[in-house]
Amino acid sequence: MNIKTSASVKSTIIKNFHINLSAKLLKLEAAGYSFIELTLVVSIIGILAAIAAPAWLGFINNERLRTSNNRIYQVIFKARRKAMADKTAWQASFQETTNVIGQPVIKWAVHKAAIVPDDLANSTWEYLEPGIEIDDNEPNDKGEYETTLRIVKPDTNKVTKDRTDPIYRALFNYKGCPVYYPTDQCTQTSLQAKGRIAIKPQNQDKPKRCVIISTLLGAIRTGEDHAKALDGKYCY
Repeated sequence: MNIKTSASVKSTIIKNFHINLSAKLLKLEAAGYSFIELTLVVSIIGILAAIAAPAWLGFINNERLRTSNNRIYQVIFKARRKAMADKTAWQASFQETTNVIGQPVIKWAVHKAAIVPDDLANSTWEYLEPGIEIDDNEPNDKGEYETTLRIVKPDTNKVTKDRTDPIYRALFNYKGCPVYYPTDQCTQTSLQAKGRIAIKPQNQDKPKRCVIISTLLGAIRTGEDHAKALDGKYCY
């Protein structure tokens, strides 16, 4: 009698187990997705990503451009402040180079004008955001270069017109005036001594940002791209 009862109980347990297992499998099947549904979801995600990617890239470029432009302003302002504090000529030097993955990157240094760029220690140079380049490859449709800071020879710090791997200089005398020669007085400066540096994303003409030495006394301001030119420049 005990053997029959035990067999009956065992049979009931096995039967109930199969019923519960079948119910769970049915729930999992109902809760899952078919191959067609998964394909549709993946396709929608791909479409949304394709739409969002250019906007995201544009946002990243704009942020890098804005950050780099603000930094350039601070660098030039620092050179002017150093010149006035030390009572001797200081300059901000800028040069475009490439990073380890081939992106353009602008390096900068603030130093006394008596020290030529080639003699600066590597640790003196710092870098702006990657993927941002100086807008100096060719004149705009008005025949003007957006970047007009003076180009100097790296081994002499003397002004040159050679645009091969140029170094740009914003030079201030001991009173903070932009000048051509380190020993020039404020009364010896000229409109050309003011200058500007314009930057843009890699392989793009727009948008632009720029830092402008706007007065002969050394006032500095930032500018951005405009649809219409002013004095031959689109960044002002």
